[in-house]
Amino acid sequence: MIGDRTIELYTVDSTNAYLKRNYKNFPSETVVVAKKQTEGYGRRGNYWYSDKGGLWYSVLFKPSKRPMNPWHYVRIFSLSIYDVLTKYNIKAKIKWPNDILVDDKKICGIASEGIIKSKKPEAIIVGVGMNVNNEIPYELRDIAVSLKELIGREAKLEKLLYEINHRAYNSYYIKYLKDKSVSIITKKWLERLNIKKGDIVSVKFNDSTETARVIEITPDYVLIKDKNNNEKKLYAGDISLQK
Repeated sequence: MIGDRTIELYTVDSTNAYLKRNYKNFPSETVVVAKKQTEGYGRRGNYWYSDKGGLWYSVLFKPSKRPMNPWHYVRIFSLSIYDVLTKYNIKAKIKWPNDILVDDKKICGIASEGIIKSKKPEAIIVGVGMNVNNEIPYELRDIAVSLKELIGREAKLEKLLYEINHRAYNSYYIKYLKDKSVSIITKKWLERLNIKKGDIVSVKFNDSTETARVIEITPDYVLIKDKNNNEKKLYAGDISLQK
């Protein structure tokens, strides 16, 4: 079970970094949770504001016969968090490829990293950063939201941690990955995305933004057509539904 062994820290640079340094010392499905991260990061190393009151944690996986693609684990946790938020009567969406949005504001981000030694995969670390009871800085309030704001009260972090991990383990990790039925996870993940085929989206490339139409969405890329009818496959980037 995910979290049977849980390490609680007060402050750490990042829970992902902590596990990368120490993964050999812990069994699979170990959870490291911190009250505060000083150098929390998400996809592509983007800084993630993570002060006290939020849910900041990472899970270590050492799969032997199960699929080793780190993105499988991102989708498992994306779906689990989506499901848990639904229990709170919150209508969330998954933003391709690894954020959770509520009313176009980010409530959660998920990052995964594979550890490979001598060309051999040894572990996968999945990091979850969720705004729960933490105060959102003024300059981020247009793009971020907390669970506390949405439900009008503080949420119990320990309960939320258990709910997410329990859902991830029982509904997805064991049920599907054990049988290598990753296609079912992918199908559910695609159905819950905030963008669909045919949508007009804004795509950010470094410091520039352009408008495009979505032609195809896969777990690995989004195919878009720009205003000049040029097709591009996006393997990274910030893609938002145009309002």
